[in-house]
Amino acid sequence: MLAAGLTGPAQAGPQAKGSPLRTLLEAGQGRVLWIYDGIRHVELPLAGGRAVIGLNCERQTWTLFTFTRQGREVYSFRSDPGWAYLPAGPIARSRLCTQPVRVAE
Repeated sequence: MLAAGLTGPAQAGPQAKGSPLRTLLEAGQGRVLWIYDGIRHVELPLAGGRAVIGLNCERQTWTLFTFTRQGREVYSFRSDPGWAYLPAGPIARSRLCTQPVRVAE
C-alpha cells in the first residue's frame, strides 16, 4: 500500500467527516462493480490509473484490493502480508453503499 502512495495499516484510524475516503465515496466517480460475500467491490478512477477497493457497508470498513497505474499493477492484496480491513467511518448511507448492485457468483 505504501508503494501506491496510500496509508498503511499502522497509520490507519477512523475516517472522519471530510476524510479522503468519504469524499471518494460521496463525490468521486467510483462505480460498484459487484457484491460478493457482502463486500462491494468498487472501482475508483485515479489520475493515471485506478483502484479497486472493498467496502463492507454493514461493518463500516474498507480495504484496498488492487491499484494500477498506467496499466501496470502497483499493488495487490494477494502479495501483501499486512492486508486488512480498516475503519471507514459512517459509510452506510453513501451512494456506493445504497445503490443497487449485481451479485457475483
